[in-house]
Amino acid sequence: MGTRAWQKGRHISVKDVTPGFEREPLPAAYQGQGWQPRRGSLAQEVSEGRYWSPYRSNTEYRPLEAVLLHLPDRHTPPVADVNAIQHLQPIDYDVLHAQMLSLSDLYRGLGIEVVLIDPAPGGEDREARPFHNLMYVRDLFFMTPEGAILSRMASEVRAGEELLAARSLVGLGIPILRTVGGWGTFEGADALWAGAQTVLVGVGNRTNRSGFEQVKSCLEFQGVMAVEIPLPARVQHLLGLLQIVDDDLAVVRAGIAPPDLKVTLSGLGFRCIALDETAEVRAGQAMNFVTIAPRRIVMVAGNPGTRRILQDNGLEVEAEADLSELLKGAGGPGCATGILRRVRQEHRLA
Repeated sequence: MGTRAWQKGRHISVKDVTPGFEREPLPAAYQGQGWQPRRGSLAQEVSEGRYWSPYRSNTEYRPLEAVLLHLPDRHTPPVADVNAIQHLQPIDYDVLHAQMLSLSDLYRGLGIEVVLIDPAPGGEDREARPFHNLMYVRDLFFMTPEGAILSRMASEVRAGEELLAARSLVGLGIPILRTVGGWGTFEGADALWAGAQTVLVGVGNRTNRSGFEQVKSCLEFQGVMAVEIPLPARVQHLLGLLQIVDDDLAVVRAGIAPPDLKVTLSGLGFRCIALDETAEVRAGQAMNFVTIAPRRIVMVAGNPGTRRILQDNGLEVEAEADLSELLKGAGGPGCATGILRRVRQEHRLA
């Protein structure tokens, strides 16, 4: 019997129905003697590796410690209508597999832990189909100090990828704080940490207003403010416009960045490196790089003009990766790298 019951319209306490409760202290099962209140917040438990794995993030530029990648099946058949799967050109998946394997080796060589996403469909009853965009792992979740916010992809082509990300995250012992639901859509590349308690969220084609409100609510429980950044119609994600490379330094596509973004960055104390809409930026994914430490990046090979601009403004290009096949799907290493662990030590544990 539970701790409370009702009899003949009269409230009966546990003392009335459990012999000995009037004479002895309450046992731990009823919050009495021996009861142990839970110690600390979820953020503390994750940080200390107590119960949960210590994968977490609250920064875009501190040393990158762990990432989630996908190695595409080299036997994935070609698709005649690339537009139907949101690609720009046909991808040679055998070559893409080799390029992503090289990126994985590059990260490991830099001391970054690499976890590979499990591409299995997740059950015999589930539709077995190739996920042609699964290599863009950054879109599938967003890490916080307490765990992950799971995306809900905006297009039918990518629907179901979230399940594979969820299985990988749970398998690593990462709390999933929120799965965006209802009519909401949210993609992880639309959210960027602009400070220990500030996240910028792009709202446009991939993340809608409902998705933003759900992410905002989840972050508020952690003492973090979400700031909406309206995105131009032809922009996929906020990550395509903005990269934060240090505490007070950002890289921005100045020609297409919305005024709200520039005002917000200025108010947060950022100096911006402005990139023009060159062929390297538009087609070469020159800005789709990965920050591995303050002012240190890994970028796509073949963009010497952009590399020179970044270096002239104090950035160090740690390595250039040949990812020509990845670019054919309209993404770069920034899109392909799911951030699992990157932490500002000064974060206030809520």
